Amino acid sequence: MKASTVILFVALTASAAMCFGCISNADGEKGTLSGNVTVGPLTPVERVDATPILPAPEVFTSRHLIVYEADGMAKVADVGIVPAGYYGTYSVSLAPGTYVLDYVHQGIGRASPLPMKVTIEAGKTTIVDVDFDTGIR
Repeated sequence: MKASTVILFVALTASAAMCFGCISNADGEKGTLSGNVTVGPLTPVERVDATPILPAPEVFTSRHLIVYEADGMAKVADVGIVPAGYYGTYSVSLAPGTYVLDYVHQGIGRASPLPMKVTIEAGKTTIVDVDFDTGIR
């Protein structure tokens, strides 16, 4: 009876070690949250037929996105916006899970569709485009 207990123990230990290795590898793979960012209007009056104004890089670099845990309380990442001509871009690598994407609230204006819950899957990219409304009218 003792020999069967030892064999069972060894078998369970080996199974657990193999499963633990699988879980560790799966947890190590991250996903990506990224998107394009627009900011506007940049002047009090923008005519529909006018050539758009090329934003200064500071229009984007002065704004930040924040990734929080699913509860919306614990900050996971402060994400900068990279200027790319008429729009900006952002990208952050995150562990699989559910998060809240928001922005640093400063001055007037707002960002839509923020705040919003996002789900990150391992090896996949979740895209959320953000539009900052400056409040200039």
